[in-house]
Amino acid sequence: MTYVVLSIAVLAVLTLICVPTLRRLPVRPLVYTALALVALTAVFDNVIVGLDIVAYDDAKISGLRVPIAPIEDFAYALGAIILVPVVWTWLGRRRSAPAPAPAPAPAPAPAPEETAP
Repeated sequence: MTYVVLSIAVLAVLTLICVPTLRRLPVRPLVYTALALVALTAVFDNVIVGLDIVAYDDAKISGLRVPIAPIEDFAYALGAIILVPVVWTWLGRRRSAPAPAPAPAPAPAPAPEETAP
């Protein structure tokens, strides 16, 4: 299996699961986050591939590179762009559910009556 096939399959599943939630989120923060993540991916993936920290089997990549890193490497960034805001939203809903009402405090005991001497 090539990285392209694997990337497309995973991104398709993520998209099907996440689009209903993504549609309800504000677009501008998602776009800014996506631009930042793609830019960081472009820089750091080229650094780690250029320094031979990470290597790819040439038989399993498409051959398209940006400029050194294979284009398939951007699938991780796209997956994060799709999945992270959705998981954050799902977990936030769970936390923001109303907490159960605390049990009422017992009524204070009446003060003892003082007797006059």
